[in-house]
Amino acid sequence: MLEVVDVSKVYNGNVVLKSVNLTVKDFVGIHGPNGSGKSTLLSIIAGLEKPSCGRIIFQGQDVTGMSAEKLVKMGVAIVFQIPRPFKRLTVAENIVAASLLRKNHDEAEKSAYRICKFVGLDEVADSFASQLSQGELKLLEIGRALATEPKLLLLDEPFSGLDIENARRVVRLVERIKSRGVDGIITAHRTKLLRNVADICYEMRGGKIAEG
Repeated sequence: MLEVVDVSKVYNGNVVLKSVNLTVKDFVGIHGPNGSGKSTLLSIIAGLEKPSCGRIIFQGQDVTGMSAEKLVKMGVAIVFQIPRPFKRLTVAENIVAASLLRKNHDEAEKSAYRICKFVGLDEVADSFASQLSQGELKLLEIGRALATEPKLLLLDEPFSGLDIENARRVVRLVERIKSRGVDGIITAHRTKLLRNVADICYEMRGGKIAEG
């Protein structure tokens, strides 16, 4: 599905990633402290940043440096640590907006309510995003990513800022996503939650990655 080959990233002389190699099949978990390079790695895979060197191979195609828009159309979606919804739109309308990448408006509207139910937001589907709790915002962000029909889902710290009950809601949702055959990478500080959902876990420190 995805291969990260000798990827490094340097910012203003600071080495953030150091020859990272990673093969992603099923769901891969990555844990490590802030500043270890987790978010940078996901941003490079999603096409939001370019590596200083190395390659990203997705479904057998070299996509290194490809734009985020093209990667979304190929099936790569990212969920950011900090939710970024359209606050003046409803939950369903936020998901419709994401769905329009692949569907016409009528189809997008129908699928939006199905996605709301799938992620557990059907009861607040017509509420404005500005009215949601932090836990609901996380679910909405995942729902918006699912609206693009991803083959590879990148989840950056989805448990961050959540109490244990809402974190478990995210775990259950990821398990449902996995059952649909979607592969992914999920990063977290909470290694216990990560191990509950990831098929294999890696530790990242100082821009390097190792199994563990």
